[in-house]
Amino acid sequence: MSAEADFLKTYVEALEQGTAAAFIGAGLSIAADLPDWRKLLRGLAGELGLDVDREHDLPAVAQFYLNRFANNRGRLAQLVRSTFRRPATPTENHRLLARLPLEHVWTTNYDDLLERAWELQGRRLDVKSRNADLTTSDPEAHAVLYKMHGTASQPDEIVLTTDDYERYRMNRPGFLQVLGSDLITRTFLFLGLSFTDPNLAYLMGTLRASFESVQRQHFTILKRPADDYDARRFDHFTTDLERYGVRTVVVHDYTDITRLLERIGRASAQRNVLVSGTYPDDGDAAERAFIEAVARGVGRVIARRGMNLVSGFGRSVGSGAIVGVLDEIKGRSDVPMSTLGRRLLLRPVPKAAPDGVELGEFRRRYREELIAQSGVVIVIGGLKDGAVSSGVLQEFEMAVAQRKLVLPIAATGHAARQIYERILARPKDHLAAEMDLGLFRRLGPETDTLDGIVAAVDACLALIVDAAPV
Repeated sequence: MSAEADFLKTYVEALEQGTAAAFIGAGLSIAADLPDWRKLLRGLAGELGLDVDREHDLPAVAQFYLNRFANNRGRLAQLVRSTFRRPATPTENHRLLARLPLEHVWTTNYDDLLERAWELQGRRLDVKSRNADLTTSDPEAHAVLYKMHGTASQPDEIVLTTDDYERYRMNRPGFLQVLGSDLITRTFLFLGLSFTDPNLAYLMGTLRASFESVQRQHFTILKRPADDYDARRFDHFTTDLERYGVRTVVVHDYTDITRLLERIGRASAQRNVLVSGTYPDDGDAAERAFIEAVARGVGRVIARRGMNLVSGFGRSVGSGAIVGVLDEIKGRSDVPMSTLGRRLLLRPVPKAAPDGVELGEFRRRYREELIAQSGVVIVIGGLKDGAVSSGVLQEFEMAVAQRKLVLPIAATGHAARQIYERILARPKDHLAAEMDLGLFRRLGPETDTLDGIVAAVDACLALIVDAAPV
């Protein structure tokens, strides 16, 4: 099996099992116009009369500068503070990572691009940048971000000089302990990393000595150099990485990294089902009860098929689907309640926008990200203020633009009925190759009983699960 195929298969499985992790280096921040270590230290090296491009030990350059000023870290702290003071925009690769169901993310970067990327997805990170942070946890966080070299907002405590590295095991022992555990129990994707970090090299060497015969499989994506000599050295380097259980996926252009992350995202999202729709509390009581029952039945089917519910908490529909998932999970001994964080991806559509951001645009972007995290969109109802919900129709248009499979339940009326008729009028433009038109028609208005609707949705989702490729 090629390295790329092995990576796609293994990493998607780890994501589904909740055992995937990512380790992000400075290479990923360069595309956001932030400096790597060499650029960060260029001015300091010049003051020392050194050419940073001829230096291989960059922590030593920072140490020389610190020595010159009698170990006063003020100038180094000011350099970091001023360099990262300007807010940077997360790149597409950051956004793709933030959509993945990662629970642990590691970085040696000082910037806040990862935090911003997760925030754009409506997801919260529990950030650990100091050893003391490891003793507390944020129960509302969707993932933990370990900034093992510190963060720009606390520049006095970053890891930068030779002395910082030499004292790392004394000043930040918790990070090495947690990372060591993660490297044993999780499948890592290393991105933008040079693997020259002394702490990482020490830890991986220690783990290799302890678990040489049963190493965990990890992956990195690296671009092959164009220069002949550099390419030969690259081949030796990637072969050597395999001693530590790190398999290299070789690409020839940095855009291939984005392509691979997109494939991982699509495969991971294939099991995520966004239930879109709404129905007002003051609407017809009988119709509302029917729509809630349908949503609940759909939630049960999603859980039964081993899929995950994505919900923006639409009135009646969102709560019904959530209850359905809980109904199914609580009655099964083979699905531990501890997996709820992965099975329920709850992202309430905001009622207010951040300062300086127009609410309509903010909610539009938010909905786009909800759909991006999903492989399938099921539409139920869609009535608001006495008319077809424009928000539900907007989500349909977004899903079409992102080439997602949309399954509207026509018997629930309103936006769902309109969307069903639009898809049926041009099925080749809307239905994925694996979706049978006859099966899709079972979602039509003729299927108007709860049992019939649930059976039709179950059949559609079964086809999707069976056909899901990487």
